[in-house]
Amino acid sequence: MGSNLEPTKEEQQKENEIKAEQNKQIQGYVIADIKDLFQISAGTAQHGTIDYIKEAAEFKGISVWTLIIAIFIASIGLNTNSTAVIIGAMLISPLMGPIMGVGLSLAIFDFELLKKSARNFLVMTIISISTSSFYFTISPLTEADSELLARTYPTVYDVLIALFGGLTGIVASSRKNRMSNAIPGVAIATALMPPLCTAGFGIANGIPKYFAGALYLYLINSVFICVSTWLIVNYLRFRSVEYVNQNTRKRIHRYIYIISFIIIVPSVYLGYDVITQSNYRKNAKQFIQSNFSLSKTRILTTDIIRTPRRKAIEVTLIGEPLSVELISHIKSKLPQYNLDGTELIIIQNDDNGKTKNESLASKNEILNNLQSKDDKIRYLESELNSLQDREKIIQNVAKEVNILFPEIESISFGDLLVQNTNDFTSSKKPGILVKWKKKISKIQEKRLELYLKARLRLEDLELYSDN
Repeated sequence: MGSNLEPTKEEQQKENEIKAEQNKQIQGYVIADIKDLFQISAGTAQHGTIDYIKEAAEFKGISVWTLIIAIFIASIGLNTNSTAVIIGAMLISPLMGPIMGVGLSLAIFDFELLKKSARNFLVMTIISISTSSFYFTISPLTEADSELLARTYPTVYDVLIALFGGLTGIVASSRKNRMSNAIPGVAIATALMPPLCTAGFGIANGIPKYFAGALYLYLINSVFICVSTWLIVNYLRFRSVEYVNQNTRKRIHRYIYIISFIIIVPSVYLGYDVITQSNYRKNAKQFIQSNFSLSKTRILTTDIIRTPRRKAIEVTLIGEPLSVELISHIKSKLPQYNLDGTELIIIQNDDNGKTKNESLASKNEILNNLQSKDDKIRYLESELNSLQDREKIIQNVAKEVNILFPEIESISFGDLLVQNTNDFTSSKKPGILVKWKKKISKIQEKRLELYLKARLRLEDLELYSDN
């Protein structure tokens, strides 16, 4: 007889219970490890954090001069488009203290700290804008470079940067051993100073759009650093300084939510506009690359325009002119690239093969032969459009010359009145006056003349060089 080696029901049940208990213990260990990994309450110094933020919220004496100096440094950095200088100014700026003070005071209901922080925040803002306005008023550099322009169009991404930057700042500040490397990083990420300097630039140069955009970015950064501080202090359950009833708590929370929502809404719209603009430019570039790869014609410049009132792609070509049929075919492809409603402007050579005097005589003859007043008006309107196109071509030729002949300081186009002293007849000739930055060779001068004659299709073009 064989012995029965299978476990009984009781033994099987006991074994299952042991396994379930082991799995529960393992899960408990894993959950505990994850909680321990992500928890932020351990190592919190409640009283130390409050004292640290209260001290940072002070604004008098050395803090005032530190702010003024930092604003001057940041303004110079924006004026000269120097990122390193701007970062240096942000590192010494005391602006974050009062903002975190407002957030802390709202969380622990310290209304005295709230009044002091809000007052200091307002004073800091006024001093910063006044200082930057003074600098940009006396600065000889009035060009708005990329570092400055970047602070005039805030989006929802700036809200996220301010929120996460503020969270990092308060978490780092709440440690017993403060994370000294995190605070400078927050100062750089949230970028409180450059918007204030840009607002000063807008005032000094009379550009309300720059002032409004920069001030809005500053408000975004300030409000969401404040909100981040409020959230973390509430999460860490800091003890309230004053007792407030439940209705007052709810009212304060409601105000915070409403202000945050009001600040966010325009940034969401602007963020959507930035994404739409980016997609439009990407589609336009694909359209240009796909439809203007021609063997005998090259693209010289492109300009993609997208405003609330106008969408246009302007392409300047050199080489063999495109036919009307080909241009019409290219325009018909715009909807394939999601470019509906876009105006395609193609600027190219005039391929009529006539000199200017011949063209003028021909046009006068056509105009004299027209009998109807309406026909003459229509013809003159078409000629006006032609002149406007020519003006655009000349503008683009000037850009080309700047690239191909960097030695040129200025270039002037115009018609010269040529007077014949023998028979006292006169005629007009196209002429160009070129002023050079330095003395150049006759070969370079001849190269420019040949290029302009070929580009403008004017064989009788006269070049006058100030060399």
